[in-house]
Amino acid sequence: MTKKIRGSGTKKVIISDDAKTYMNEIKVTFKDEKHKYHEFLIIMKDFQIRRIDIQGVMTRVKKLFKQHKELLLKFNNFLPDGLEIKPPTKETKILEVNKEKAEKYLDKVKTRFRRQPCIYNSFLDIMSMYKNNNISLKEMCEMVFSLFEHHPDLVNGFINFLP
Repeated sequence: MTKKIRGSGTKKVIISDDAKTYMNEIKVTFKDEKHKYHEFLIIMKDFQIRRIDIQGVMTRVKKLFKQHKELLLKFNNFLPDGLEIKPPTKETKILEVNKEKAEKYLDKVKTRFRRQPCIYNSFLDIMSMYKNNNISLKEMCEMVFSLFEHHPDLVNGFINFLP
């Protein structure tokens, strides 16, 4: 809610009823996931006692409310002028899913070769060489396929990430 304050132009003024209404909306939204409501309260408490700054609040709230666009947009009313949280786009969601899948795949490779760390490290080196344009896509594939030749599930998992 905005309100004209004498001599200061237009400023965002939060009425306590607005905050109470918003808190109630969060509580209702997460009635079946009470831990999320409590996580929001923890975020606000951490900010209040200066354990985190406003950017930390924004990051944590965006992650917490990522499936609730309307809560994210309403949270912007409580942020200082010039700051806002933009809800994730479809593209952002796809990237997050791919990142999550990639992390699971890396964990699988790391777990598989926990007693042979040189193989896992070789895999990371190959990825790094490709990322830094030291080898081509074809060379990277050949190297990974050779490295994982006795692990067809890892080869198939790797293929899922190819462009």
